[in-house]
Amino acid sequence: MAGPVQSLSRWAEVGDEEARAAAAAALSAPSAVRMYDYFLGGKDNYAADRDTAERALERAPVIARLAQVNRGFLEYAAALLAESGLRQFVDVGCGLPAERNVGDVVRRVDPSCRIAYVDNDPFVLVHARALLATDRGTGAFGGDVRVPGALLGHPGLRRLIEFGRPVALLLLGVLDFVADADDPRGIVRTLLDGLPAGSHMVITHSARTPELEALAATARRAGLAFTPRDRAEIAEICAPLEPVGPYPAALPLADAASADGPLPLVGCIGRKPV
Repeated sequence: MAGPVQSLSRWAEVGDEEARAAAAAALSAPSAVRMYDYFLGGKDNYAADRDTAERALERAPVIARLAQVNRGFLEYAAALLAESGLRQFVDVGCGLPAERNVGDVVRRVDPSCRIAYVDNDPFVLVHARALLATDRGTGAFGGDVRVPGALLGHPGLRRLIEFGRPVALLLLGVLDFVADADDPRGIVRTLLDGLPAGSHMVITHSARTPELEALAATARRAGLAFTPRDRAEIAEICAPLEPVGPYPAALPLADAASADGPLPLVGCIGRKPV
């Protein structure tokens, strides 16, 4: 059986040596992306990820359910926006491939939808580029939400996504990992300013509880940034959006097919104001 480094070498694109080397080097440290995969029951994770994830579950058992509800809201929002007529999607912080990705969801509505997957984790990019190599309507690009201008200005993304037409930009479970000093509300504003008229944005963010504060402390000791915020702070982050529906709202939504009551997770779907 090929080891992780050999597997990454097999999946990497020709000319993608930098991403391959960075991904291989990162396997010895826990990754929020691979921990998320573990919480969702995926297999693209390693010992460091599983060990840290299990410690996180000891501190905050709710975290696995948060990951599942977050993923469900991603699928719900993507389908809703596709049914509303949007045909271009930018999934920022896309993470590792799941059973149903954004492209799978929106192309059930219209197979012509274009999807850009963006992440700053080289492990994710190696996987995504391999899976998308033959799909000319999708692409995987490196980008960091903390540098929003560069993210939207990526040459590959600009070739795939037509910025003369509306775009749905997805930020699910991303701003939780942006420090206050990096101004998450300012990031949302800058991204909105860079999108064409008629564009929409979807955001989810973990809400502060004692349980999640303990988890954040554990994450920091493992070298992972995680910043749950008060609901008022999350509402302020979402304020540049014109809400589409009763947002921001606690998830899962009251009409969702779920036995859960509201979790410490807030979701928002909104459009770029005219």
